[in-house]
Amino acid sequence: MTRNYMGIDIGGTKIKTVIIQEDGLILEQYELMTEDDYGKGEVWKKKIVTQIALKTQQYANGDINLLKCGISAPGLVDPKNKKILHMPERLKGIENFDWTLELDRDIKVLNDGHSACLAEYESFHRSQGIRHMLMLTLGTGVGGGIIINGELYQGHLQRAGHLGHTTVDMHGPPTMTNMPGSLEYAIGNFSVAERTDNRFKSTRKLVEAYQNGQEEARVWWLESVEKLAVALAALNNILSPEVIVLGGGITAGAKASLMRPLKEYMAQYEWRPGEHKVSLVSAGHESYAGAIGAAFFAKNNI
Repeated sequence: MTRNYMGIDIGGTKIKTVIIQEDGLILEQYELMTEDDYGKGEVWKKKIVTQIALKTQQYANGDINLLKCGISAPGLVDPKNKKILHMPERLKGIENFDWTLELDRDIKVLNDGHSACLAEYESFHRSQGIRHMLMLTLGTGVGGGIIINGELYQGHLQRAGHLGHTTVDMHGPPTMTNMPGSLEYAIGNFSVAERTDNRFKSTRKLVEAYQNGQEEARVWWLESVEKLAVALAALNNILSPEVIVLGGGITAGAKASLMRPLKEYMAQYEWRPGEHKVSLVSAGHESYAGAIGAAFFAKNNI
């Protein structure tokens, strides 16, 4: 039998799973409800353990060496990519749970932003000869990942890629990392009501109003997009990627209403020596990016 790879992305609402083969082709993908809010017996964890056992039987006749597994989850990961060390307030029981030890098989664990970045790189950009890439996921908050020399860069304490904590307003409210006026606050969905004087409860509604020509919505939305451009231009100066990929629900929902003004602001702020400019693209994967990246991480780290 040939070896396949299982990727599991643990979200607050859903657990997404993919099975990929050696060349990256997706053989199966599906989702289950996380049930994190039930708080009884860590239901989400039991579901994952059950699915790993079932898929190992289905795809590998029970041979754990023929179905390698990776898990993507929010939080900071330990240096050996075996467990989540810090995940406050959500997914009770995930902190310090060593999947490899508990399941008696090698299971790789990585941050969900890193995983989404790796999925994009392995699926769409490695084959194009890209060696340096940056990804930001725009959603409830802002996450991300970094590819350097064709490899996922996790950094000290595995916390590289927390790009949403970049400061874009030194007088703005602090984040959990004590950074003032973060990019995450400037464009993340969690803060949209506060940023718009409670006029809009979601970024989707704000963007719809912007598309309909509402002046206040235009001012608020473009302020967020401009701050995103400032952050990207700064990150471009620091990391010098060939490609910057934008993913997440805000990117997928806003589409041209994000990318068009963003590219205009980038023309204003980006340093372009010799007329060279970084390529700015939308993510190719959608909701399964975390699971796909986890499968690739397992594949790349046998």
